[in-house]
Amino acid sequence: MNYPGTVHIYAPAIASLEERDWKAMTELFDREDSDEIEADILRSLLFMIPEPCWGDDPFDFLREYL
Repeated sequence: MNYPGTVHIYAPAIASLEERDWKAMTELFDREDSDEIEADILRSLLFMIPEPCWGDDPFDFLREYL
């Protein structure tokens, strides 16, 4: 959202990617088994329980009963 008088400062790129960097990234992400890797990650994420937010009161739901 833009507000009047808001100043947006963006940092310039530190360095552009070299040809060898593009090659390495292409090899890293252009894999035949990427679908299997994604499915494995999704299966693993199903077993993880999100950590509670430290700012939330875990007994807040009891307030209406107290």
